[in-house]
Parts: sequence; structure tokens; C-alpha cells
Amino acid sequence: MFQTIEPLKLSEIINATGGTLLSGNADVIITSVTTNSRKATKGSLFVPLIGENADGHNYISGAISNGAAASLTMKDALHDTNLVKVSDTRLMLSKIANLYRSKFDITLIALTGSVGKTTTKEFCANVCDQKKVTVRTDKNYNNDIGMPFTLFKLNSSTEAAVVEMGMSNFGEIELLSKTAKPDIAIITNIGTAHIEFLKSRDGILKAKTEILTGLKEDGIVILNGDDDKLITLKGNIKQKTIFIGIENESCDIVAKNITQTEDGIKFGISDHEFLIPIFGIHNVYNALCAYVLGKIFDMSDEEIQKGYLSYKSDGIRQTIIKKDTFTIINDCYNANPQSAKSSLDVLKSIEAKRKIAILGDMKELGEQSNVLHMEVGEYAIRSGADVIIALGDESRAILEGAKNAKKGDEEFYHFDTTEEIVSHIKATQKEGDLYLIKGSHSMHMEKISELL
Repeated sequence: MFQTIEPLKLSEIINATGGTLLSGNADVIITSVTTNSRKATKGSLFVPLIGENADGHNYISGAISNGAAASLTMKDALHDTNLVKVSDTRLMLSKIANLYRSKFDITLIALTGSVGKTTTKEFCANVCDQKKVTVRTDKNYNNDIGMPFTLFKLNSSTEAAVVEMGMSNFGEIELLSKTAKPDIAIITNIGTAHIEFLKSRDGILKAKTEILTGLKEDGIVILNGDDDKLITLKGNIKQKTIFIGIENESCDIVAKNITQTEDGIKFGISDHEFLIPIFGIHNVYNALCAYVLGKIFDMSDEEIQKGYLSYKSDGIRQTIIKKDTFTIINDCYNANPQSAKSSLDVLKSIEAKRKIAILGDMKELGEQSNVLHMEVGEYAIRSGADVIIALGDESRAILEGAKNAKKGDEEFYHFDTTEEIVSHIKATQKEGDLYLIKGSHSMHMEKISELL
């Protein structure tokens, strides 16, 4: 990864990391940060990371040859350059990002949740961008390596930043929050993603609420009041808290009159109707978080609507692809039980002659995997799937659950490869078919859409 930054003295970085200058000049100026030695240029700080397959320390010389002004290191080996020894290069990436973030007077919005983080991030950033120059997380760079590079995008013209925070275990979001120091924190929901490591939804709630650890004293918290776990936080957070919802009338902001149209989802807040150009009623929650931000920034309903309409899917998150004889709901970026059910809701809401749910393994569900996969299979039947095609070993339980809930002439198939699925579809395809493609990222189900 690589990002240009506004100038920092190496001495500032040494102070922030508690590092020791092994060689060189602490007054050198740093104008970019990179973890890739091949992208190092004049003025770069190279941060060598140790991964499963490579040790970045082996590439310090290469970074220097490419013009790097300085490098961090955890080893005592000397180089003819500005070399700073630190205890942990990965952790120090966050320390440097925290230093850099402190130099800018901006409104920083941090968000997390089990489902919908990236969509919420896009809605929030698009709305904020109507009034403030806004930086946002690229793609899904939401961990302790990716998020610092979002902060490195800040500059003197930035007025707001929307930063996505992900995790798979305890302590990870706490580090991200303390690094970013948010003014506003958003938690979209508490599902079952990563339950293998966190054991229960209460554990997931505890991990997600780590986002509050770095929140400023006068900060604001936006929570989904329809979520049975998040609603338990009511009255237990010292910062101002705003609850959004669809079903819970006691929420501060409630969306009403929700309808799905050919252009997306319409909903009302007070006496104003909004349209979001995306399918799935669950996306109203994501849009409501952005609405609250808009009102915090004193934006008009028209400005908020303009932000909504600027939303663009990345092509693998709930994108509707219409062909002459069939339609695809391409939602294959990732999957957990909650997001799979939300996708099946979209399948249910679209009229079609025949509905085919292509569902792959959902990872990191631990000992609850079989039960949760079965629940998704049962839900697929309730959602009106006429054909269920499963991919992967764990997804066999999807078919088991679907067969238990069978209502009529539904068809069930299991395959081990995406190529087999595509061959089957091409051999059995009927005009007017509607396909939903959903599974964990590691299942590479985007190949199905590409081949079709």
C-alpha cells in the first residue's frame, strides 16, 4: 500500500512510535508512507511488515534503492539510510496514523457492524460530500493495515472522513478507534459474522462497542434501534446517542412507508420522501445513518437525497444485472447468515418466473455452522426460491434446511465447483430466470456471474 501525505519530520515519527534512530538524520522530511518497497519513492517512509509468506525487512534495501527517505525496522541490521528501530512495525503503522490524524481539525465518522458496513460507508460519505470535502475508506481496507492508509489520505482541504472498521476478534476495533479518534461512531447491527471467534452475539456486541473507546467525550453515537442487542445500550453510553429504526417507534429517527420500486427503495422521514438506488429494505437502515449525519451537518433533505442518488455499487455487493433472458442479483462479496437472509429478501421482492438461489459456504461460524446454514436454507424456501443450488461442504446444511421446509416442487442441487454450477445453469436455464449469487469471499462466487 502507498499514500502521499503532508510533510512530517522523521523526528515526529520517532517520538510517536517510541523508536530509536539507528542511522541517519531525524530531521529528514517524510512525504509518503508505503508497505510496498516497489512503490517507495523520494520522501517515502517504508514500513516493512511480516506476513505469512514474506518478511518486509528483506526488502528494506530495495525500498532505499527506489528512493525511500527512511525505513522502520524491528532488527538491528544497518543500512546506509535513515533507519528507525521499533518494537512492532505493524502496530507502529497505527501510531503514525494517529499522529497524522491529530494534525487535522476534521469531523471523523467511524462505523462498524456485522452487515452493511461498506454500503453504509458509501451512503454516509456521499451525503457528507454534498457539504464537506470528505475522505472515505477505499474498498474494504478496514483493518489495522488498511485503516491507517485511509487516515493518510487526509490533507489540509479535508473537512470530514468516513472510516470503516472491521474485526474478527476482540481488541481489534479498540486499536482502530484509539487510532482514528472519531467524533461520531456508528454501529449498523449485531449479527453472527465471526461468531467462531467471539462465541456469541453478546461477544460480538462487546467487540463492536470497542468503537466507543476512542470516541471523543462530546461525540455522538448512531445505533440501530431495531437491533435487539444494540437497543440494550440505551441509557448506558455517556455520549449523545441517536437511535434509527424501521419497526421501533421509540427510535429518534424512524423510516415509514417503505416501498420497493424499479428504481430502488422509497421511504419517508417526517413529511419527506427519499429514494435510495439500491434494492433490499435492510438498506434503509444504512441510509438512515447517512440521514442523521446530514442533519448533524445542517443539510437539507434535498442535499441528503442528492447524496443518496450518487451511490454506486462496486459490482459485487447486491448489484442487479439484467440480461435479455435472465437477471442476476450479484451479491457475492461476502456472506454471513444475516446478510444471506437480507439477500434472500431481495430475491423475494423481485417478480420473476423462476427464482434460483445459488448459495455458498458461510465461513467463521464455528460450532454453530451447521445450524446457521440450515436456517438460511429454511429461509430460502420461505423467500420463494424455486431452485436452491449449494456450493461447498458446509452449504450441504443449507440444502438440508431447505428440504425440511420444502413446500412443493422446489429443486435442490449441490456442486463442488463454480464451473459445475455454470454448466448446470446453462443446461437448465429458462427465459425469465432470476438468480441470486451469495457466499463467503473465499468461495469466489463472483466467477459464476462472470461466466454467465
